[in-house]
Amino acid sequence: MSRTIVSLVSAQTIPNYLFIKEMYQEGDELMFISSEKFKDRIEWITNTLQKNDFTLILLDNSMEEKWNEMCARIEEKISPDKEYIVNLTGGTKYMSLAVQSVFEKHNKKKLYYLPFPKNHLLRPSWNDDTTIPVKYRVNVEEYMKAYNITISNTKSLTKEIVYTQYLFERYTQGSLNENILEELRCYRDKTIRISELAVKTNENIRNFLWGINFPLADPDSSKINKYEIQYLTGGWFEEFVYDLIKKRLNPEDIKLGALITRRGLNHQNDLDVVFTLGNKLFVIECKTGVGKGSIFNQTVYKAASLKEALLGLPSLSYIFSLSSENKDLIQIAKYMGITYCDVTYFINNDKLNSLIEGIQQIAYD
Repeated sequence: MSRTIVSLVSAQTIPNYLFIKEMYQEGDELMFISSEKFKDRIEWITNTLQKNDFTLILLDNSMEEKWNEMCARIEEKISPDKEYIVNLTGGTKYMSLAVQSVFEKHNKKKLYYLPFPKNHLLRPSWNDDTTIPVKYRVNVEEYMKAYNITISNTKSLTKEIVYTQYLFERYTQGSLNENILEELRCYRDKTIRISELAVKTNENIRNFLWGINFPLADPDSSKINKYEIQYLTGGWFEEFVYDLIKKRLNPEDIKLGALITRRGLNHQNDLDVVFTLGNKLFVIECKTGVGKGSIFNQTVYKAASLKEALLGLPSLSYIFSLSSENKDLIQIAKYMGITYCDVTYFINNDKLNSLIEGIQQIAYD
């Protein structure tokens, strides 16, 4: 007997995508029930699934509160000869009730509800409170694609992690010349001779590089390229966080320095560190310093905007900073739905362990 997986479509696409990936068997058909408002989400889901054949039941916006019309439209499309695997998670509450009502009359049906972001299924009307674990795990690209976002130009580690950890120790101990690091920010997009850079910045750049044992790519050690400047002016902290998350959390997938673009738009956003764990998306903005109010506000606004406009409500956003502790900044970020972690989280093992345990609890809740 042929099976059809039925999905109710709403703003959040991951619950539908997860359910289909968990339930799909070779030969299954797909059916989507959607209002006009969220019709475009179907393409997002099917593109991510790489499946173009499906049945669409489109409900006019005026129909969403008309029980009999909704039920009649759905009944037109179902067959007594098929088995239906129904996900009641999406749609409006009223739409979900109508769908449940229609399929409960069908002899060959299985009804499920996914209380996302939890990773288990419930079975309404089965007189059984047993939960069914969701085993499938999404990666970063799948998560993005399901929200109509392309991901590109991810980075790899610039230096050996041992050296990055050395810079972390130097920075947190206050033994790096922050004035030189600040001057270097103006040259993040170019390769430049060290002698020219010294004249422009009025700083002894060569001695600075020698003092931190910085391994230049230029065989003559006469030039410093843009990637090395980017690394010195904050990229090293992104790599430090990437390595920390990878080792302590072992995520399903993790990307460093990813560029993301919403399809149809030209504007790109960069994500310092992004990973998936337990079918949740975690985004971390890494800043060596956000002490100035304007810099902090820009960083928080960027993180909040990405969360709301692009990545969906289930995503979790963090700002990791090496600035000193500031309770006001923590509260401002919290108000915007962002978790802010200052330098104390990275030099205090108890606070770091608490942070890691908190992320694990969110991921596996």
